[in-house]
Amino acid sequence: MAAHNNFYIGLCLALSSSIFIGASFILKKKGLLKIASRGSLRAGHGGHAYLKEWLWWAGLISMGVGEAANFAAYAFAPATLVTPLGALSVLVSSILSSYFLNEKLNVHGKIGCVLSILGSTMMVIHAPQEEMILTLAEMSEKLKSPVVQDCP
Repeated sequence: MAAHNNFYIGLCLALSSSIFIGASFILKKKGLLKIASRGSLRAGHGGHAYLKEWLWWAGLISMGVGEAANFAAYAFAPATLVTPLGALSVLVSSILSSYFLNEKLNVHGKIGCVLSILGSTMMVIHAPQEEMILTLAEMSEKLKSPVVQDCP
């Protein structure tokens, strides 16, 4: 039962990671656009005004929280589940950019979002359950055993 709960904890951490990381791009861009509207020197030209903008810092902190959640998700769920869910941050970013940055999502972008959701859903449904290794002896045996691959 504990392994079952760990799977859902990892799933929730991976999903929240995608939300935080996707939102971080929007927050940072909103901060940079706010600075640009004031006429401050851009970072590419030696300006450091973004360091005084709270939206940019909120985006940076959101990115850190998302990466920490992603790192923690690997402790609870298999990598075959956590890694594909990282792609959802692109989906979150594209949806939020259409609302908060007034960017338009074309037909190909919308199809990509739907396919990303479908693919992530399929990965969650069919993700393998990991074996729990409880002792150092079990770990030693796993490391010594050869990897069996099915070759066509």
